[in-house]
Amino acid sequence: MNWRNLLVAAAGALCVSFGASTLARADGGSGPEAMTMGNMCMVMFGYDMIHITATQPEKSRTEYCDEIPTTGNVVMVFDLANPKFRDYPLELRIIRDPLVPVSSDTDLEPLTEYHIAAKPYPKGTFAFQHDFKEKGHYITMVTLTRENGEKQTEVLKFQVGETLWSQVPLYAGIVFIGGLLFAYWKHSNTGPKVKAPVDAA
Repeated sequence: MNWRNLLVAAAGALCVSFGASTLARADGGSGPEAMTMGNMCMVMFGYDMIHITATQPEKSRTEYCDEIPTTGNVVMVFDLANPKFRDYPLELRIIRDPLVPVSSDTDLEPLTEYHIAAKPYPKGTFAFQHDFKEKGHYITMVTLTRENGEKQTEVLKFQVGETLWSQVPLYAGIVFIGGLLFAYWKHSNTGPKVKAPVDAA
């Protein structure tokens, strides 16, 4: 068995796995009605979308999607892609993720971090600033009320600050590579020992 080749192959597989897990985390577990594209998130209402971007203007010009690196003031901007949506009342609620399924029977008030009552946005865009004091997982809930009174809510999950879960792939990779290096070292040092020559009397 060529341990060197095995180590290289395993490291490559780990990189691919880590990249895949990063993409999966970027999706935020939000389900089929939410997605990400670069640093821009979006919630989907059928084939129509509402774009969401987040910035921390006091710290950098970087635009974020579902991973905001630190606590503090965050500006979130919402762009309504469909002009018809500008006439529909839109409600926004951000809650702390209870890490259990949220249903229509869930009392959202104790979980609510920020809330904007339903109203139309004729300009097709709106923004707000909020001071996130605690790092953790959050859920953006966007509720659209259509002409017939039907309400539709879509969600997008995001996190503020580095959480333990976001570091799991990194720690797992370190442990995995460390194990391979140990196995390689142990395999390389199991050859037969050569006895030292005995000096002639």
